[in-house]
Amino acid sequence: MQHPRLVSPGSFCWNQDCPDYGKVGHGNIIKFGRTQKGTQRYRCKTCSKTFVQTKGTVFYGRHHSQETILECLAWLAERSSLAAIHRVKGIKEETVLDWLKEAAKHVEEIEALLLANYHLTRAQLDALWTYVGHKGERGHLEEEERGTFWRGTIIDIDTRLRVGRAIGKEEGEVATALMAKLKARGHPDSPPAIASDGEGSYREAMVKTWGKAPKYAGRGRRPRRRQAQPDWHYLQVIKNRSGNRWKGITIKVVYGDPEEVLNLLGEHTAYVERTHLTSRQMNGRLVRKTLSFSKRREMLEASCAWEDWVYNLTRSVKTLRIEAGNGRGRWQPRSPAMAAGLTDHIWTVKELLMTVVAPDVTNTK
Repeated sequence: MQHPRLVSPGSFCWNQDCPDYGKVGHGNIIKFGRTQKGTQRYRCKTCSKTFVQTKGTVFYGRHHSQETILECLAWLAERSSLAAIHRVKGIKEETVLDWLKEAAKHVEEIEALLLANYHLTRAQLDALWTYVGHKGERGHLEEEERGTFWRGTIIDIDTRLRVGRAIGKEEGEVATALMAKLKARGHPDSPPAIASDGEGSYREAMVKTWGKAPKYAGRGRRPRRRQAQPDWHYLQVIKNRSGNRWKGITIKVVYGDPEEVLNLLGEHTAYVERTHLTSRQMNGRLVRKTLSFSKRREMLEASCAWEDWVYNLTRSVKTLRIEAGNGRGRWQPRSPAMAAGLTDHIWTVKELLMTVVAPDVTNTK
């Protein structure tokens, strides 16, 4: 079922001084004509304030039509570049960038709500290489906001849902950020079962995030160094190469009983590697050789946030389909969010942009 706070903008009063502020389906909102552009207007019967249907969305207060904004943002998740959109639609690149920033903020609010207490049984983590401004070649020095970067991803093995991302200059930085997100989102005390490659300092990040110092025995110095806990499950898939030649893989069980870990996690990181291929197909900024690479880090971060939730909510994954149960052998397609129980249908991009997070008024008087 869909989260009760994910609603259309016309479902509640936006006036914070109204006694019925944020109350969804309270019966105080009525239709109140349309604007000159045809946008539906609403009125709150309690405070008499009016607002339009696009309130709280990327469409609010824009000169361009909803259809134009929708098309441009949808194309960004189909590997299109800003230059290509400008050539086809005649929209300035700076304008589309502004829409992308607002769309990223919008989906991050949805992400924070849906994943606030999302519990994983088993996950795969990995990071892909990308760059901002330049690749650090031909005399270009690495800078804090420019040069090579790593885009890390956490994927739920069972639902293919992308449950976290991080962007950083070093893989160790990305690993620490990903573990922090897992801890903040449903795993405050211990990590889920994790599979990763042999890079990225994930082992150290796990200990830093969830490790505990041994109990003090009463003699000598009190132990302070954090250690892994007995209930952890962590596996590394180490890729062996000699120069550029592939030599095979080595499976290393880092934490947990080997037989139990292998049965739980398998011997691969195929799901997260496959979702990285999807990322490079959806997000033109992540293509290895391209002219549409990010020029600013903030736009790389915005595009990755937008891409993640277009994938999670609007894309069906063939391996997630289930039998429709109509007796004719047909299949029901499912998105990762459907498989995770976060929604009951595959969203459209318009629905994603027109769905807002209602205020939490449960604890207000």
